[in-house]
Amino acid sequence: MITPDIRSYLLATALLYVATPLTVWALLRRRYPVAAVRLWCLSGLLLAAGVLVFGLVDTLAFFVAFQISNSLTCAAMALKVGVLRGETRGRAGWPLIALAAAASVLLLLSLPPRLTLGNADALANLLLGLWATAAAAQARQLAAALHSRSARVISLLSALMAAVLLLRAAVFFTWGHALPAGVEVGLALLLVGSANIAALGTNVAFIGLALDRLRVEGLSQQQALDALREAEAAREAASRTRAAVADERARTTRLLADEVRQPLHNAAVALQMGATTLAHSSDPADAARAIGQAQAVLRRISATLDNTVAVATQLVASGRVGTTDTDLQMLVELCLGDLAPDARARVQLDYRADARSAMLEPTLVRLAMRNLLTNALQHSPPDAPVQLRVLDSDDPLALVIEVSDQGAGIPDEMRQRMVDDSTPGAPATLVPGDGLGLHVVKRVARLHRGSIEWRPNRPHGSIFRLTLPQGDPG
Repeated sequence: MITPDIRSYLLATALLYVATPLTVWALLRRRYPVAAVRLWCLSGLLLAAGVLVFGLVDTLAFFVAFQISNSLTCAAMALKVGVLRGETRGRAGWPLIALAAAASVLLLLSLPPRLTLGNADALANLLLGLWATAAAAQARQLAAALHSRSARVISLLSALMAAVLLLRAAVFFTWGHALPAGVEVGLALLLVGSANIAALGTNVAFIGLALDRLRVEGLSQQQALDALREAEAAREAASRTRAAVADERARTTRLLADEVRQPLHNAAVALQMGATTLAHSSDPADAARAIGQAQAVLRRISATLDNTVAVATQLVASGRVGTTDTDLQMLVELCLGDLAPDARARVQLDYRADARSAMLEPTLVRLAMRNLLTNALQHSPPDAPVQLRVLDSDDPLALVIEVSDQGAGIPDEMRQRMVDDSTPGAPATLVPGDGLGLHVVKRVARLHRGSIEWRPNRPHGSIFRLTLPQGDPG
């Protein structure tokens, strides 16, 4: 029978069971999906209603109170299982849970009054133990999915409750009314204590679970935002790259037009003068001089066209060119062979490199070396020598090609703009007709991850230093 003291305890417990889900509702209703919070709190209120029914046992028949209380508790546990399943899988599977819960409630309500209380208690504890086991299993899966300690706490508390209920079911099925009074009281106290701990602990842990889920979702949103920012930065970088390529192509087009137009005009004039001289002069020296002038112009056009082809093909690449192990002495000899005989005689070779070969793109480096030599020869006095040095560099590991002349040098305001492509408004040419050659040298250096530098040659003149890194540039 229910004594007044037990009734007061049950009513106080019912109030506690009402307060905890209301606290959960107050804390989470604006932060967490309202459907999950509502169902979780409803399960707590159903549990409180089941305890309250036992407190009204004087009003209701004891067996009826037993049936209603356990039915409400089954419904409460079914709701918890559904909420935990929905948190784990995104869908609760309510039809199956509702069917199982309805079967459990119908079984409890259909128990005949003549059934011994021990057997009825055993059956009720078995059903509730199975529901608690299901809740523990779902919480365990949720803990593994979210790496949540709160879900792990719910799993442990539900497993504790399941163990107590199944223990009571086994004891009642075995001994029934023959159970000693002390053991029955001990089992009752164990059930009440574990139920209170589970009710309070699972509600607190559900709050922690909700905060864990919000943290995970916030982290996912932050990662998505970071990914969007990175994608936007990549699009902006790609846009800047396309703009730079378009600008480079436009600048190269202007250079090609300027560099090719004037030599073609000069060639036409030289050929016309040669034809006029041949037609009106019988002096072989005059004819040879006219033909020599025309050949010189044609050689310059040939060099310009070589640069044009280089710019239009490999030099517009954005990455690093393919390199091969190239014999340096042979490369220098081929480059010198590209020059006119009188120009070749003015070049003094100073080969100081210990290495016999280097990793480079031979066609482009040959073109860059020839452009530096041609530029130096054009800007030096006609009888002044031009020096070509081939050097090693240990720090950093690189091949260094230096071309020095004895010309007039470069004005201060032109020096930085000459070797720096990034200077806004930088002129494409130092001296009219030389811009494409210098542009090619700079592009060859860039494609080899190298550099082109200028410094004065004492007492007058210029030194261009082309550095081509060797090995892995990192």
